[in-house]
Amino acid sequence: MLACRIFSVLLTSISLVLLLMALITDYWIVASDAISFMHSGLWKVCRDGNCFVPNITYDYIIATRAFLIMASLTALTAVIVLVASFMPYNCGVLDKPLNASVAAIIAGLFNLTALAVFTAESWQKNVNPKIQVTFQWSFYLGWAAFPMLLLAGIFSLVAHLCSLRSGYNV
Repeated sequence: MLACRIFSVLLTSISLVLLLMALITDYWIVASDAISFMHSGLWKVCRDGNCFVPNITYDYIIATRAFLIMASLTALTAVIVLVASFMPYNCGVLDKPLNASVAAIIAGLFNLTALAVFTAESWQKNVNPKIQVTFQWSFYLGWAAFPMLLLAGIFSLVAHLCSLRSGYNV
């Protein structure tokens, strides 16, 4: 199933880029009122064009960072293993599409954990009705990577199962 492996490489690579963009950008939450505009990410906060690193980092931000970093590293591992699956050498008992499938699904679960923690802690945190607080594009990039990682894991698993059924290992 060459098509499944190619599609899995594409999905995993795109989701890795989305994860890294979500991790480094600072448009996770935007708050605005009639006077000022503020946006924040996992690393810094910007208010009216002036950006700074906050003195106090909340535990949920640290957990979100940690799980997104683990998701990115696991997704990178999946990409490397998937690219290696196109090379003719044998890894013994380890099947490359199966390993990539496991890595992609674990990366998706790390990603889900990070975004669930952030969403749960940020949801309706605003108590002032004059300030509008919304999730923004960095946050949504992280959520977009989640189903792509799961699909990449599924396609890689299908490639593994089809190679077993056809009687050869790739």
